[in-house]
Amino acid sequence: MSGMHLLPAYWTTNQTRKKKKKKINPSKYELAWRQHNKFLKSIRCPVVTLDEYIDYVQGKVKVKPTNRAIYNPDTDSVYRRPDETQNIPSLGDGVGGVATKKERPVYTGNAVIGQAYNKGGLQVLSADEVADPMTGKRR
Repeated sequence: MSGMHLLPAYWTTNQTRKKKKKKINPSKYELAWRQHNKFLKSIRCPVVTLDEYIDYVQGKVKVKPTNRAIYNPDTDSVYRRPDETQNIPSLGDGVGGVATKKERPVYTGNAVIGQAYNKGGLQVLSADEVADPMTGKRR
């Protein structure tokens, strides 16, 4: 007799033990860590420790983008992205919104738009179709 249906919904009798954490051998990651730090130095980023690198490789740490300098060797200059908190000047006086609204285009011609067939989409109708009383009422 199975007793699984007698337990509450949040109980399980399948797997009750937590998995053991695998032991990590740091010497396995050391060569790749040195190459990674060499790459970080070449792009002028801060280097990471061995423990931080192991967490990064195993996906335990999510790296957040920072406001770091970008070096351009051609012009020998450094570009910094502006902070998200920095105020960006807007068009207008700032009352009722910070940006101008684009006007929608409006058709000003004399073509007739209507249903050519029953339950059909709208189409441009000719003068003959507009004069026909059965337009839009086909069976």
